Amino acid sequence: MQLTADVPLNTLDFCDAFNVQTIPAIIAEIKFASPSRGRIYHGALDALAIAGEYLAHGASALSILTEPEYFQGNIASIRAVRRAFPTAHILLKDFILSELQVAQALACGANAVLLIVAFLTEQRLRLLYEYALTLGLTPLIEVHDADELKKALALNPRMIGINHRNLNTLEIDLECSTSLIRMIPEGVYCVAESGIERKSHLDMMATRGFNGCLIGSSFMQHDHPGHALQHMISGDDDAG
Repeated sequence: MQLTADVPLNTLDFCDAFNVQTIPAIIAEIKFASPSRGRIYHGALDALAIAGEYLAHGASALSILTEPEYFQGNIASIRAVRRAFPTAHILLKDFILSELQVAQALACGANAVLLIVAFLTEQRLRLLYEYALTLGLTPLIEVHDADELKKALALNPRMIGINHRNLNTLEIDLECSTSLIRMIPEGVYCVAESGIERKSHLDMMATRGFNGCLIGSSFMQHDHPGHALQHMISGDDDAG
């Protein structure tokens, strides 16, 4: 694809983010708004400043929303963060439907991309998954139920995300990952997504066997999301 002709393939392995002392590793998300909550962040920091706070306060990786309409994201944010933090692990999060979007992820500096099983045919999912691999990117394959997980496992992926949010109803059920994670073979990195709001939730996910937790809204509702991350790791958020 022409977009990647002059862009070096990625050599930064996103899965290295799980080789940390913090269990589960935290993928801290920069998300200014969401379809379920509208505007989330009301502080004064931009994406670059938030990324710096996250990395300084214990994030193993970053997830950056680039979808502009519902999440008020911008792909330029990833470029800025990559320039400032050359070794940071960055997941580009969007409704990825095309090879062009995957190529743009590489070009802007991401080293992982989100592929949502619910939004893709099996053929399209495999095409985008394999294309991402050719660019050196690590796909995070997102599922919510057993049927979607079966489709994800057919790819033999390195990384699967279990979303506690039902994308049809937008409701969250933290129990849905209990049975799903048992169906995932050893050696696959498992990421818990949505609904994780306090240290006790982190501990719950660690007990279930998750390698990482992707957390955004509970941090981004604070003026200083990185400080909220630090409080969650320390358990201060569970006080009282």
